[in-house]
Amino acid sequence: MGRLRRYARKVRKRLWPVVAMAAILAFGGILMLMMLLGGDDEPAIEEPPACFEGPVTPGIDVSYYQGQIQWRKVQKAGIRFAFIRVSDGLGNRDTMFEKNWSGAKHAKIRRGAYQYFRPEESAIAQADLVIAALSRDPGELPPVIDVEATGGKSPKQIERQVRAWVERIRAKLRVEPIVYTSPAFWKDAVGSADLSSQPLWLAHYTSECPRIPAPWTTWKFWQHSETGRVPGISGPVDLNVMAGELPPP
Repeated sequence: MGRLRRYARKVRKRLWPVVAMAAILAFGGILMLMMLLGGDDEPAIEEPPACFEGPVTPGIDVSYYQGQIQWRKVQKAGIRFAFIRVSDGLGNRDTMFEKNWSGAKHAKIRRGAYQYFRPEESAIAQADLVIAALSRDPGELPPVIDVEATGGKSPKQIERQVRAWVERIRAKLRVEPIVYTSPAFWKDAVGSADLSSQPLWLAHYTSECPRIPAPWTTWKFWQHSETGRVPGISGPVDLNVMAGELPPP
């Protein structure tokens, strides 16, 4: 028995380095597997050029194109606000609006509703669709009119329709609506109409500072990418920044 115990001790001493190395390799393998499985879920959020003197707040805008969104992951990644689509004109209501509106709220992300505006359709009816969608929960940011389609209308006709939408929202919801557009579209399709009394949400994808369409002189929101990646969203998403900081909830 004594010989057997001494032999066993020798075997253990010889095997210990092998066992220790195997444990280290196994642990390293587990870490590598976790990185491979989780790496795609934590992409770095693209940041825009520094084009505002002061702090900016990161946000996104979404529609049904983004599918199922894990809003708590989005919030954890640093996103602080989201514009959520209500509809494309009158005939195409966004099937994910209610779910996104509720999900963002529970994740404590500030929300604003936006509507892809169709100038060839009734501006009042389109505004009323937004008003109805916000009747029970207006969100924390003003509604947005997304102006990027002509509908075959002239610049003057588009301007009249946009003004009608803005005035309807202002009268019913008692807020100042936001105008979303791009520099080229506003100049060429809307004839540089003066709606500078409304906050500007500017769409301009550039590696430099964005071009601001006259007669605005500054932007309140800037959509700086349409190919962003954010944890909690499986595909690309529009990235935005807000000039300044949001007040505490």
